[in-house]
Amino acid sequence: MPISSGFSLIEILISFFILSLVLLGLDAVTITALREAKTAYFFSVATQQLNNLVERLTLIKNDKVTDVLANWNVENQQALPHGRGTIITHYPIYQLNIFWGDNKSMICNKNTIGNSGCLKLIIPQQS
Repeated sequence: MPISSGFSLIEILISFFILSLVLLGLDAVTITALREAKTAYFFSVATQQLNNLVERLTLIKNDKVTDVLANWNVENQQALPHGRGTIITHYPIYQLNIFWGDNKSMICNKNTIGNSGCLKLIIPQQS
């Protein structure tokens, strides 16, 4: 009876199968990480845009709010996918909203992030 040494074909096939499962798992982790990084990017840009609007509102008079909002929305459309914002004024409080993605409603009751989302910021109106 000859003594066989080395690997058989079935052992090699099983090891390739296990290796392919490990590589598929790593790809899934990478795709998830990229998706979360994109979400974090949108949130970061939206936060910066809201800060930008707050700074602009502190420097203007109340009669120029619509002009500032129009200019700010032009920047939103360039910085975020389908980016748009609203200002709701109920004296003495400003409510600033920024929306991006496929968010069709222009009401932001709760901050949401993702490929589509909205952020709401409430600030006291400057007198």
